[in-house]
Amino acid sequence: MQQGSAFSPTVLERWRKRENLLPGLVLVALAALGWAYTVRQATATGDTDGAMAPMAMSAIGGFTAFLFGWTAMMVAMMVPATMPLILLYRTIARNRLGLAQARYGMTFLLAGYVGVWATVGLPVYAYSLFGQTSGSAGALLPGVLLAAGGVYQFTRLKSSCHARCSNPLFFLMQQWRPGGRGALRLGMLHGVDCLGCCAGVMLALVALGMMNFTWMLTAAIVIFVEKTLPGSHRIARPLGIAMVAGGVALIGMSLLGGMSPGMEAM
Repeated sequence: MQQGSAFSPTVLERWRKRENLLPGLVLVALAALGWAYTVRQATATGDTDGAMAPMAMSAIGGFTAFLFGWTAMMVAMMVPATMPLILLYRTIARNRLGLAQARYGMTFLLAGYVGVWATVGLPVYAYSLFGQTSGSAGALLPGVLLAAGGVYQFTRLKSSCHARCSNPLFFLMQQWRPGGRGALRLGMLHGVDCLGCCAGVMLALVALGMMNFTWMLTAAIVIFVEKTLPGSHRIARPLGIAMVAGGVALIGMSLLGGMSPGMEAM
């Protein structure tokens, strides 16, 4: 079968039809399980107001529990925004390779994608440990991280990753490989592009409290909009300005808070 026929308009229209209804519902259920687990963890640690600092999650059973919780959170936030790519892949793979191979490949693609985001949890865990042991200097970290995320919104890397991440058809046409290994590679490559697109927002989430339900939901909505809606690149810079301003404000508050004991002693 020629590659051109796999990407024909007729085939591309099929991903919106009933054949993708059940796989779509499975992906929605997977994301819902991720949200349920994350909210349960926040409640179990007494963070009923969603105000847990980024450092606190490392205390929940050590590294393994942290990484599992982080991965569940990434599934909750990222899978809905990646559904168009996954379902489009399934349609094309079914057309080229058959239903069984399409299901098989979709599983590997999702595993590769989630694997990239799970790996991102490693530096986040290191950050949380550093915040616990850095004393008063750790109070500056959230502001610095938030401002850095805002600056990243203006970079060329952000814009180029967004262009690829928000165009699943172009991505599949450029990177398509057959078989489970090819699907795993697709998932990992898309995960890297997605990370490059969403790095600023994720830095902001870690800075503001990654178990804060309000911030999680806000970040998930921003990511979904950026990856799925036309013209979404326009929100990058206004969001970056707001993040830099918020970071500067947090740094200022931390510095003033650190100065207050000495000022009172004078």
